[in-house]
Amino acid sequence: MPVQHLQNGFAISFCLLLTWSHLTIGTNNPAEATIISTTDEFSFSCLPLTIQLSDPIKSPGMESSHTHVVTGGTAFQRTMGMQAAPNASATTCEVLIDKSNYWVPALYHMTSDKSFEMMEYESSAVYYLNRACDYAASAQTCKDGSYPLAPPAGLRIVAGDPRIQTYNDTNFAQRAISHMCLMEDGSSNETKHLPRQSCEKLRSQVFFPSCWDGRNLDSTDHKSHMAYPVIGDYNKGICPKSHPVAIFSIFMEFIFNTKPFPDHQNWVYATGDRTGYGMHGDFINGWMDQGSLQGAFKTCTGKGRLSDPRCSITQTQKMPLSPASLEPDEPIPWENLGQNSTIQKLPGHPEHVV
Repeated sequence: MPVQHLQNGFAISFCLLLTWSHLTIGTNNPAEATIISTTDEFSFSCLPLTIQLSDPIKSPGMESSHTHVVTGGTAFQRTMGMQAAPNASATTCEVLIDKSNYWVPALYHMTSDKSFEMMEYESSAVYYLNRACDYAASAQTCKDGSYPLAPPAGLRIVAGDPRIQTYNDTNFAQRAISHMCLMEDGSSNETKHLPRQSCEKLRSQVFFPSCWDGRNLDSTDHKSHMAYPVIGDYNKGICPKSHPVAIFSIFMEFIFNTKPFPDHQNWVYATGDRTGYGMHGDFINGWMDQGSLQGAFKTCTGKGRLSDPRCSITQTQKMPLSPASLEPDEPIPWENLGQNSTIQKLPGHPEHVV
């Protein structure tokens, strides 16, 4: 895809979704954990939209290298122009003016005979946070009361790298990928790698880069137009001079039902990755009203949150705040991806051999 410039499912109950989403960003390490306050974020829930061998960012118009689970706007398909997402007919997310798409690789279970069955993708939660600030030559911290730019219309972001299978804690891009093992008793354990224990649910987590070059909505490698803060951490700080414009930080969670598969050592992502370090996420901006999105931190982060009648992204919403179970606007390519029966190999051309 050429560089673009600024001028231009499985359904579950909403209650279960709220039960397994969280309000903390970071890790279980107190030195690294960051607590979301009532003044720096708004969040909403989403249900699955589709499961496809598709990636309109990295593999436009063709099969992707591996299977993805997708939530959000119903315009999702293999070829998506810069105006496609906001023109979706509907969304599986609570906020009706967000027609964005969010996706991660599917999660599989490898059986004793080396065949594969897909684990159920149950739900997602998406958080928009006020965490990054614009580049300033002498700044060491972000000023209180400042707001970053809303993600510009048409922006595409990729976080994580499906090729890697080792971990470097000094790399912000790797620190931004994590997994939460959710236990039946309500306890949890966060790791950068796939859990090395059985879990009731697995929550795959992605924190997208929050610093933009101010010009490009995409780049040839789909990453160079975005960056993580240079002062601070992957999830909070001051943007680098090369990417001086801070945008809303986006954090997303994808919840998989791992209870039927206690043999955690046989969990594998659609990329063939059994470590979890190669987990990654994609975002296509499909917000229908940039002005409403820009005003959300001022109007949707108080006590009433999205239900506040002044909340700019929901004030014209006539339907209840509830995610919906929908199908994509375009017919889904017929593919045996392992949702209903075992398959002999992972679909596509996975990055790793299992």
